This record gives sequence, C-alpha cells and structure tokens, in this order.
Amino acid sequence: RIMASVRDQNDEDLFSAEDDPGRVRRKRQIAKNSFFQQKLWAWRPIQTPMCIFTIFMIFAVAFISIGIAVLVLSSSTIELSKRYDDICDGQRVCKVTMTVDQDMDHPVYFYYKLVNFYQNHRSYVMDYDIHQLQGDIDDTDQCTVDSARKRDGKTIYPCGLIANSFFNDIFVLQHNGVNLTEGNWDGSDISWRSDRETKFKNVTEITEIINGGDFTRTGTRGNLLPLPTDQDFQVWFRVAGLPRFNKLYRKIGNQDLKSGDQLTVFVFNNFDVKGFDGEKHILLSTVSGIGGRNFFLGACYLITGVICMIYAIGMLLKRIYCPRKLGEMKYYKWTGLGAVTRTEKRD
Repeated sequence: RIMASVRDQNDEDLFSAEDDPGRVRRKRQIAKNSFFQQKLWAWRPIQTPMCIFTIFMIFAVAFISIGIAVLVLSSSTIELSKRYDDICDGQRVCKVTMTVDQDMDHPVYFYYKLVNFYQNHRSYVMDYDIHQLQGDIDDTDQCTVDSARKRDGKTIYPCGLIANSFFNDIFVLQHNGVNLTEGNWDGSDISWRSDRETKFKNVTEITEIINGGDFTRTGTRGNLLPLPTDQDFQVWFRVAGLPRFNKLYRKIGNQDLKSGDQLTVFVFNNFDVKGFDGEKHILLSTVSGIGGRNFFLGACYLITGVICMIYAIGMLLKRIYCPRKLGEMKYYKWTGLGAVTRTEKRD
C-alpha cells in the first residue's frame, strides 16, 4: 500500500495542473479483453495413459515401416568396390581390374572413396573465398592459411585449403577391353545445379590474367589447380561430414554391366594418402529411390520404432495391471499454504 501511494503521488506530481494546466491526468487502465487477461482459448490435452500409448504406437508403426522400406531399397542397390592405393603404391600409372559379380543396370555411378580424410575440420571447411570463386580473383581475404593463399609471391587461384587439397587422381575405364565412349563415361552432370549455375564462376580472360605474373594456378603440392567451373572441383568442394566418404566421378549412362564382365581402370596416381594414413577405393554402384546404399539410416528408423513400441507396450501394461483413476485427490495432500504436494497412495 505504501508503494502504491508513492506511485500514485508521483503520477499526481507528473501530471499536476501546475506543470501543464490544460492537460488532463491520464489514468492507467488494463484492457479488459481475453488477450490481455490471458484467457484466449487453447487446446490443453490431458496426457492420459491411453493417449500416450496411442501416440507412441503411431510413431512406432511409422518409424518401423519407413525403416523396413529404406532397408529394402538399400538392399536393391548393387555395389562393386576395390581398394587401389596399395596396388598403385609407388606407381605413377597403374591398372586395377575388377570382375562384375552381379548384373548392374544403367545408370551406374563411378565414385572414388577416401578413408581417414577429415574434410569436416573447421579450419578446412572455412578456408576459401567465395568472392574469388565467383569471379573476383583479387579477393583472397577469407583464405587464412598463407601457404594456400600465396606461392612464390603470387596469389593462388583458387585459394584455400579445400582447393589446394583437390583430389586429382584420373580414371580411365575399359569395359571388356574397350574404352567407354563419351556418352557412357559422362562427367557433365555430376555436381549440383546450384553450384554450376550460381555458386562458381570463372574469371573472364583467365589465361591473360594468369600469364600476367601476379597469379598462379599451381597449388601447394605443385599440382595444377582446376578452375571453379570444373565439375570435379565442385564435387570436391561439397565437403563431407565424416572421414570416410564417396565422391561422384563419372556416370555410366547407357551401358549395362553383366555378371562376369571385366572392368579395367587405369589410374593416374597423383593424390598421396600416406601422409594421413588414408586409403583410396574405387566404387561402382547403382541407385534406388533413396539414392545409394544406406543401411545405417534404415537401422536408425527401426531402432527408434522399436523403442517407441516398447514404451507403448509398457504404458499399456501399466494401465492394465496398475490402473489409477485420473485426478484422484488421495494421492495429494495440502500443506496449509495453498500448495499441493504428491504423496504416496494411502489405503
């Protein structure tokens, strides 16, 4: 009451006639409607045991169904893989042979696979300059590692750790001793459309600029760096979240691979993996409605669905064998101050 009186007195002083004779004192009033009184209608469901049982069962059926569908689709994909870094060890050009053990209908996707390469490291992911990749060749401020930004006093184009670690092994595939034609060994549509059309752009007159002497396309490993519009570069630039990943290299568009067919892959072995104890693999795969083979995703859905079903069954058994009337007041006691606390059931 004392504080209210002081506040009212302050209001009287603030709006007194002596300060402003023509002003009428404004009274504070709270709007009397549902919004300000916090009485708007709202759905407040009562979480009964049967309600919880129904919710868990719905999720269980949904997750288990999706998990089974994902596993079935993943099982329908066919993969053919072979490690080649040990075969090509110490060789500049090597030959890797594989035999198709199951029929693979086109299109068949040719991937290279790296193991123990951490593209998800924060310093690695952040070290590139998007403005340079979009045509502003002088902008290298966001490339923070000096060795990936400058070489012999010249600006590296494109700069950054991602560009300078570009996977530069080259593959040539023969099917039963015959080189695949250009249409069956397609690299024209392997990157994201947004990358091709929006994200990456070449600098105009790049040859004249490079020959001018201020820029170089020689990377930190002494290799020739690709231009930003190179689709192999764009695929590499989509960094992987795990240290074991596949990157699309080519598509075999119109050629079916039959069981027993011989595949010969000539590898130009340029990318060294010994420095980080890595592995290099060749992977050929078909795809399903959810993409490539992914048993982990299906297993996650199944496990989640089974857990939901266990909770639902537990809730149902609790309801059957240990029923309890909803809102039974004998489970509560009054403390005398208007508060309610839960107590054990009394006879």
